[in-house]
Amino acid sequence: MNKKWFICISVLAWAVTGCASVDSRPFVKFNSVVKEAGAGIDSAMSVNYDWTRSGFIESFSSDPKSTFSQLVIQVGDQYTWWMDKPPIYLDIKRTQSALGDLNNAFTGYTNLLVKLSDGELIKTDTFDQLARDLNKNTSDAARALKVPTTPTELSLFSTAASEAARLYIENKRQGDLIDALRKNQNNVQKYSDLCIELIHIIRGNMKTYYVEKYEPIRKAWNAASGEKRQKPTEAMLALNEQFTNALGVLQEVEVTYTAIPKAHADLSRAIKDSKFDLEGIQQLYSSSMRLQRLYTELKKANLDSQK
Repeated sequence: MNKKWFICISVLAWAVTGCASVDSRPFVKFNSVVKEAGAGIDSAMSVNYDWTRSGFIESFSSDPKSTFSQLVIQVGDQYTWWMDKPPIYLDIKRTQSALGDLNNAFTGYTNLLVKLSDGELIKTDTFDQLARDLNKNTSDAARALKVPTTPTELSLFSTAASEAARLYIENKRQGDLIDALRKNQNNVQKYSDLCIELIHIIRGNMKTYYVEKYEPIRKAWNAASGEKRQKPTEAMLALNEQFTNALGVLQEVEVTYTAIPKAHADLSRAIKDSKFDLEGIQQLYSSSMRLQRLYTELKKANLDSQK
């Protein structure tokens, strides 16, 4: 074969392969599962917040050492305020809010991946603005939590990944999208690690709350005898059930966040091999479904305890 023709055919084959369309279905599934997981996490955190808030009201009201001044907030300049000894449920609410912001930012990232994968017309300057917005939202959430990190350390789209994504937008080469995903894998891992760190903070708050909650029950049980111990016994068992259910939800939330990086890594493999088994995405889906079930059980247990 003529050498020139061989080179032309080789270049043509590379161009056809490199510019082949991307199957967007794995990206759509990943996006859907991330949304499901985010909804489950938000629901679970809301129940934990409600539980600790109602528990604080109950214990504070029954404690003879409680004073009304402990409930009053101190008002500062403009919109600032604080409490000398803020209840644990406020810490949980603050952490829950930051988690919600991080989850929304990550959902925005998965939405953008769907746009890139399905061939939707998107200009590079539009992509740049979307990427900047995502990174800013993530940094704002971290700043609200006083996380010691720089914007570049916690961005959902790294500089290198953004450059690869721009090349994909301009040339529609599969390799560029794969490159963007791989160069962003470390950022997705950092996002997951930060969320898990926040879950551990909430877990610590829950453990502290449990100790504070069972102390008056223990005193009531010691002060009683015979049949009069039945009520504090039932109260302690109910507290144990609420606490273990809450820990079960937090544990599954951690499993969900742990599964996200592997699910993200599946995307680049799926581009190269359409028959690739999306095990990571399936694990994330299974975890989100378990989270929904645990949330339902926890909500029911909390409602039963208030009857």
